[in-house]
Amino acid sequence: MIVAMMRERNIGIDILKFLAVLMITNSHLEFMYVKFSWLATGGTLGNVLFFFCSGFTLFLKPISRAADFPNWYKRRINRIYPVVLAVAIIRCTFFDFHRDIDWIIIHGGRWFVTYIMVYYVFIYFTGLYLRRHINLLLVAVSLATCVWFFAMDRPFPFNMYGDDKVYLTWPLYFIFMLLGAQVGMNCSDKHPAGGRQWLYLAAALLSIGAFYGICGLSGRVESLAWTHVFSFVPLLIVVYSFYMWGQGDFAKRLYNNRIGHFIICFVGGLCLEIYLIQNSLFTEKLNFLFPLNIPIFLVIVVVAAYLVRCLARLISQTFNDAPYDWKAIVKLY
Repeated sequence: MIVAMMRERNIGIDILKFLAVLMITNSHLEFMYVKFSWLATGGTLGNVLFFFCSGFTLFLKPISRAADFPNWYKRRINRIYPVVLAVAIIRCTFFDFHRDIDWIIIHGGRWFVTYIMVYYVFIYFTGLYLRRHINLLLVAVSLATCVWFFAMDRPFPFNMYGDDKVYLTWPLYFIFMLLGAQVGMNCSDKHPAGGRQWLYLAAALLSIGAFYGICGLSGRVESLAWTHVFSFVPLLIVVYSFYMWGQGDFAKRLYNNRIGHFIICFVGGLCLEIYLIQNSLFTEKLNFLFPLNIPIFLVIVVVAAYLVRCLARLISQTFNDAPYDWKAIVKLY
């Protein structure tokens, strides 16, 4: 059964979603690491993995005509906004959260949902009119990001991956969505031999080191602050290398394992739900158990995210004419 599912799913993408969930959640756990708050990192890595995966899956199938866009976009809304509404209901019921419906629709999914819904528009028409020129568009957006960076005021220190002082995240994260689109469009069943996968893993780890090195140096030495803009280059290598590593023999063995398969697909499939619900669950009450508080909290978040998804599916099914499919509502992945 697991082997059959592998043929329908892309192992590398499932693994990237799983890694993205861990990285983004970990980056928000600063106060839960007690005296080791520096371990709460990886948020930017997780974000770029998310956008890569989104672009990849959207370009697996060709986009044929502009007239199909409303229904195509409607499917994206039906995937995302039931989750946003489910999280809002849970937070209003069990937590101190009270917002108007217009705020929930526009901001309820936090910046990630706002970005992805806007990116969907651009990525659709990119697939329709510029499908053969994705590489050129990727280079153009990268150059535009660099020009924007050097043309604006840059108070020191800064972080272009989410700092309001140098807010380049709109074009920046779209670069990774375009990379995912390019890889997804050209993906095939033929992947490099298993022995080469460790080279991809080594490239990913070295590039992570280069990314943190550039960010650290540009954030401490003002004369080198301009190098910060080039930190997205090793991130591109990280994303692609992790994806290629996920196509190798070791990843397949991990994915074939019953427990490994369940954890990767279940947790990775809850990426949106985990991202949206986790902020309501952060607590210092488990810090006396450190370091066990970290895995305990992660389990709590995953369980809560699954309940969010069940509620979201219930909401989605409520607004269509078909009878409730209770098995689909509680389906694990």
